[in-house]
Amino acid sequence: MHENKRPKIIILGLMCRLPVAGVVLQILHYMLGFEKLGFTTYYVEWHGNWIQDPMIKSLKPTFPRIVIGDVMRTYGFEDRWICRGDQVAPGYTFGGLSYERLLKLYKEAEAIFNVTGGHFMEAEMLLCPRRVYLESDPGIPQIKLENEDSEMCSLVSGHTHHFTFGENIYGDDSLLPKTHLKYQPTRQPVVLNLWDDISGLVARSFTTISKWTKPRDRFINFRGESYRWNKDVEFKKFLDLPQISKQSLELALNGISSEEIQRLETHGWKIIDALALSSSIERYQSYIKHSRGEFTIAKDQYVRLKTGWFSDRSATYLAAGRPVVTQDTGFGHHIPTGEGLFAFQTMGDILAAFEKINSNYKKHCNAAREIAWEYFDANKVLSNLLKSIGLQ
Repeated sequence: MHENKRPKIIILGLMCRLPVAGVVLQILHYMLGFEKLGFTTYYVEWHGNWIQDPMIKSLKPTFPRIVIGDVMRTYGFEDRWICRGDQVAPGYTFGGLSYERLLKLYKEAEAIFNVTGGHFMEAEMLLCPRRVYLESDPGIPQIKLENEDSEMCSLVSGHTHHFTFGENIYGDDSLLPKTHLKYQPTRQPVVLNLWDDISGLVARSFTTISKWTKPRDRFINFRGESYRWNKDVEFKKFLDLPQISKQSLELALNGISSEEIQRLETHGWKIIDALALSSSIERYQSYIKHSRGEFTIAKDQYVRLKTGWFSDRSATYLAAGRPVVTQDTGFGHHIPTGEGLFAFQTMGDILAAFEKINSNYKKHCNAAREIAWEYFDANKVLSNLLKSIGLQ
């Protein structure tokens, strides 16, 4: 089918604002996945927040980042993306798509997918008949809606369909408030051939890639409880894990002080710089593919609220055939655990998972890949998403 006759889809995202490998790959999985299903995909970043020029390398060597212009060219989207750059001048845009063409696209597109929910629907966007709010971080949004937060209510109201990575939102054990929205569950799509590994090289360490903490502690109060956002809080509960398990464990971290690094290393953790790693898609992918597996935690909000959230990064470890040991958020109601993927609550759960994986490593690598094929394959995830909004 000739490109101009293929149905069109617009993806809204935050790649230019957050030009690191994890964020860029999350969007690419949607864009490439829809392309494989027969759509012509466009990328739009229109939030208006300050960004560095996404067409050139960073002017600050201390902040390595991915050049979005290069990414769009590499994957065939060079003339199908646009980013608003208000920091240059009001209405200034980057990318190969003109503003005039964008306005026409809003009328022509079958759907707009607001990935991570980072954009408010502007008047021109309302010309598109299907406007999909795709929430990757459940917890705070539902609580804000319960509290009738005006900004949150305004954000979701511009959409015709609402999806969340909180797959357990209506589960009996979930503490998430049941909002007036008719949320539908979804999960991260993964284009599996991006994670094929033919090298056969596997490191000794279970790894993960994370931001240790943020400049300010994000938390929200709900029904007398305070739910925190920063990952360091949960990791510190398992500080002694390397010494207890004797398993090699490595954390690629950003947003961590030298004092905290020293503390982790004293307890047996290996620490590397996540920012340098995440400034290259190829380097980021290679790190995951050559890890023994992933050990990671989930944010306090995801865990205690039993959201059913599952990490888009963990999905790529599975796709690379790498076993995952991650904190229980209730995702086990929807994705199988016990082979290739393990959900833990206690230190004992983690030790048992490591023992099972290491006793038959190849079996659990195969199981991890099978989970990715069955539950995260972009063809399946996006086909279900399209069906739910009335597109085949």
